[in-house]
Amino acid sequence: MSKVYGLLMAVLLLAGCGEEVYVENALVHSIPTESKLIIALSDVQDLDNLLKDNPLFDQLQGLTRMREIEKASSFLKNYDLDSDSFIALSIEGKNKVAITLLTEDYTANVDSNSIKGTIDYNDTQITERTLTNSNYYAADKNGIHMASSSLLVLESLIRRDVADYVFDTSFEKLFERTHNDISFYIKATDQKWLYQFMMGRNKADQGNFAQWYQLEAKKDVDALHMEGLIVYRDSIKQQHALYNNLNAQENQADKIAPAVSKSISSITYTDEKNLINNLTTYYNRAPAIPKDIKEILSNSQEITEIQLENGNALAFTVKPYETFFMSLDSLSSAKSTYRDQLTYTLSQPIETSTLYPLLIDGAYDQVALLDNFLILATDVAILEEMISSYENGSTLANQPWWQTARKSMSNSSTLLKVVNVSSLKAPTFDVSKEDEKILNELDTDKSRAIISQYVHEDSYAFYRMYIPLTSGGAGTQPLVAQIGTYKSEQEIIAGPFLFPNHLNNSQDVAIQTSDLKLTLISANGTPYWSKQLDSEILGGINAVDVYKNERQQLLFSTSKSLYLLDREGEDVDKFPYTTKNTITQPLSVFDYKSDRNYRFVVTTGDDLTLLDSKGNKVSGFNYKRSGAITSSPKHFRKETDDYIAFTTDNNQLKLLSRTGEVRTNIKQKIKAKSELFFHNNLIQLVNSDDK
Repeated sequence: MSKVYGLLMAVLLLAGCGEEVYVENALVHSIPTESKLIIALSDVQDLDNLLKDNPLFDQLQGLTRMREIEKASSFLKNYDLDSDSFIALSIEGKNKVAITLLTEDYTANVDSNSIKGTIDYNDTQITERTLTNSNYYAADKNGIHMASSSLLVLESLIRRDVADYVFDTSFEKLFERTHNDISFYIKATDQKWLYQFMMGRNKADQGNFAQWYQLEAKKDVDALHMEGLIVYRDSIKQQHALYNNLNAQENQADKIAPAVSKSISSITYTDEKNLINNLTTYYNRAPAIPKDIKEILSNSQEITEIQLENGNALAFTVKPYETFFMSLDSLSSAKSTYRDQLTYTLSQPIETSTLYPLLIDGAYDQVALLDNFLILATDVAILEEMISSYENGSTLANQPWWQTARKSMSNSSTLLKVVNVSSLKAPTFDVSKEDEKILNELDTDKSRAIISQYVHEDSYAFYRMYIPLTSGGAGTQPLVAQIGTYKSEQEIIAGPFLFPNHLNNSQDVAIQTSDLKLTLISANGTPYWSKQLDSEILGGINAVDVYKNERQQLLFSTSKSLYLLDREGEDVDKFPYTTKNTITQPLSVFDYKSDRNYRFVVTTGDDLTLLDSKGNKVSGFNYKRSGAITSSPKHFRKETDDYIAFTTDNNQLKLLSRTGEVRTNIKQKIKAKSELFFHNNLIQLVNSDDK
């Protein structure tokens, strides 16, 4: 039972990423004053069965706060409820969790030996009971059985005159409208309260977000899926009032937002005047929105704020069939092209401060138009990342787990939020080392994101919370996303070639440009060095470890030389090795016994030269020329025999030993169409007849 409460708090934490009405129900009036989470139920078994085998909880249950909740709620295992009841989480003192059960007159199923003593308080007898690692307190008053982990909470309930007490009018109205077999109610008066509470803090309610969430669980094998209502007041400064009566449109944010986004927030509307009116109500004055922002809003139906690892971007979904409305040329100080897309640098950045808190305060001076999306970014690298993601098809819309989630979501919403679970790993405030370790070990392949969807209308919103849960298959395929970019001033004529970086276990990239320079670039697009070569690289670049110390070098040939470079771009030993005759085939590298005693095979027309890793010619290798060599020599091993194999221009297949002597004489004329390869213990190729 206690495990369920910890799980429930974890899930609802992630989701959170009028006229007085008197309810004639003594249970409602007995709810503790500072309750933050209330569960209305009639059967504890429903709660036990609700959220079993949840991978996200399994990873978070070791948090300090989770263990505190587990301890405080452990007494609930003594109760087998069968009538309407409340379970409430409240805060005792500054930051201590208290769990309280309210139900009709009830006798708990407990061992009489667990009774530690009794306390007479305000004409009511309180029974103190002991558990393995904690105590709890129980009492009966006015037909209500009350049990709590906190004596102070229980005493305050005993003192309360329920006939004259109203717990919370907004809760009572919501409860009267929504309570079912099992419903969850979360106080929503501050956006960050639940998250900070889960991390061990008790953030004071600011009353600036909404009033209450009501949620019910939905059966879904692919996700933790809950739906319900959120209530807010549109006459005071609460953030959810900003989305009131916007008339939801189809969300298209997933088509433009990169799958690796830290968070995505999409607002849809039919008329920008409703947005501005809501801001006016929020601030009790008309905001001074700049002309350029008004123009964008009036020609759009969706604003998407995208937080990436290195900065923010805005995407405005332009209304259907709308001709583009801004003269970007006249507004810009510079224009360039990235991936065949025009990008602009604005003379004056577009400021969003007057739209806060709809949007984060920012200054956006980078602009691009991608189909029906107007993209604004704070930095050119962010704009290029947005373009790359869109061009590469690595947006949210193309992720299998998201496609599954969309089937259980509405196509339209006034507010859609998608928070990457990986963002939970880096809270903006201090946490204990133990909790920090748990957060860092979160497996984001099992729970990718927390999706929140709202449709607002007349001081309430329909709310859906969806956390995809994956256990394998397509839903867990790795994300493909651009992590860096490099723009060459010269045309790239060879490469890109991947080269392993032993310093950080990543892959660097090597390219050669039309000025014949070789450049090595880091995974994030930062160039390490450039080196002038004598001609164009033939074939590819080999990674070899000539010093046998797990530090690799770059090995390749041009038509004139054989190069061996360390990862700093410096020549190794006697290299480069130059030849009198033109090198005609890409370099071959043999490692006969996989012991890094390399042989570098240089082909010059009809001749072969073998070098060792120091750049010395290998003695004892004597090949008798027999026509121009038309393929790079390859090494194959069959049982204990080594074969050096290649083809010639007189349609011969040559199979040599290590010494260059003919090992097997192939008399048949073979005109090769493909490279040689080794398959089913045979040297194979495709000939000109496709055989």
